[in-house]
Formats: sequence, structure tokens, C-alpha cells
Amino acid sequence: MKAESVARRLALVIATFGVVLLIGAGWTPHVKPDADAYWLAALRLREGQPLYLPVSAYADEIDIYRYAPWFAYGWVPLTYLPQEVAYTVWRGLLAAGIVATLIPILRRPTPAALILALLTGGLLASNLPAANVTALIVGLLAVGLPTRLGPVALGVAGSLKIFPLLLLAGYVAERRWRDAAITLLVASFLWLHLLLFDWQAYPTSLGGVALYSVAPLIWVAVALAGMVILGGLAWRGSRWSWLAAGAAIPLLVPRIWLPDASYPATTVAQLGAGGETSGRRR
Repeated sequence: MKAESVARRLALVIATFGVVLLIGAGWTPHVKPDADAYWLAALRLREGQPLYLPVSAYADEIDIYRYAPWFAYGWVPLTYLPQEVAYTVWRGLLAAGIVATLIPILRRPTPAALILALLTGGLLASNLPAANVTALIVGLLAVGLPTRLGPVALGVAGSLKIFPLLLLAGYVAERRWRDAAITLLVASFLWLHLLLFDWQAYPTSLGGVALYSVAPLIWVAVALAGMVILGGLAWRGSRWSWLAAGAAIPLLVPRIWLPDASYPATTVAQLGAGGETSGRRR
């Protein structure tokens, strides 16, 4: 028991050190935040300008708006605040997303749960300087997926970033076809709003450091292997489909973005449900 206690404490120390490194790596002074893209898109809506612009029209790659229109509308009220105040409010919402992500993990505060919470919290906290929407998406899924509104939450997440829709594999594994259909309908509805805008200017280039552009063959191999494994688990009805889907998201996204590694944490409640979810399969 004494050796086990020492091992647990050592693991916590290592995890804490890892969190410090993650936050330190993300907290770059004077970093240009991703939130600039949201702010500028909302300003264009206010001024009656096109929401989507050709990539060549942007002064900086970070300013490219790649999301569904509703998200830019959601940012419009923030543009009536001074920009620094608006960004502080936004980072507060992202911090709330981090807390929401950790709640399901810490319901049973075992050493493993504490370590997972530390690492997940560190990954998402490293995102705060960039102020990307990732922390809010992960928090929404962590809290929303276990509820009846899970399909709506997943559909909203899919309207911001397509790859969270890989979590549909969990619904397929549980044979929850109606929930899968609702997810797709919500995501489609929110994306179809794009057709009311200058959608032909929608940017299709990948932002940031992209594995697809650095090593395309490796990315294709990883993506195919991931989809085969995930599809096989879902077809067999494995309860591990949720975790596999969460782990597949950071692997399959062409862009390399460290906070994406927090998506597996959104499946903790589904794994903990065990027999409860299996009873809803058919």
C-alpha cells in the first residue's frame, strides 16, 4: 500500500508538472488571438459587409473566419464593448467551459480522475491566450452529451468544427438512430444558413500547422486507420466507441492543435454509464 501511495503521488506530481508545461507553452506574451477572427466577422455583420472573404483579403491568417454564420451573430453583442473588455468576457466563458469539462471527471475523485482532470484542464488552459472556441465546445459536449439534449449539443459543436461529429459513432454503437439523426439535422440546419451569405468565398485552406500539408501520406494513413477502427467498434456496438471517437478527433484533424487532445474527456460520462447506455441501444 505504501508503494502504491508513493506511485499515486508521483503520478500527480508528474501530471501537475505537465500541466505547468502545457499552460506555459500556450501562454505566449502578445500572441495574436484566434478571437480576432470572431471579432472582425461580427463587425462585418454590423456594418453590412460580407461575412466571408477570400483568403487573400485577410491581413493575417488568424483573422480568417471559418465557422457557421450564427456564431458571428453571437459575437455581435460583444462588439459593443471595448475590445479588451470583450476578450476578457470571452475568456471568462472559455474558463467556464474548462470547469464544465472537469465536472464529470471529478464526480469520482480517484487518483486517475485527478490526473485526467489536471491534464485536460492544462490542455484547455493552454488555449486561453489564443481564445479559440475549443474550450467552449469541449465543455458543452462534456455537460451536454449525457443529457437528453446531447444530440443538440453535438449538432451545435458540429456547426462550429466538423470533426466533433465523429462522436456520432457513440450513438451508432448504442443504436440510437434518432439521436444521430437529430445531431445531423441540427448541424445541417446551422451550416445551411451559410447559403444565405457569400458562401463561395468560404475559406477552404487549412489554418495553422497542418499535418496534411507537412506529411500528407502520414495523415491519410492515420485517418484511414482511425476510421476503420472507429467504424469497427461502432458496428460491434462497443461501449468504447465513445472514447475511440474522442481520441480520433485530435488524430484525424489535419491541423495540429494541442487543445484538441482534450476531446476524449467529453466521453467520461458515457463510459461511466456502462449498463445504462447499453439499455438504450435498441
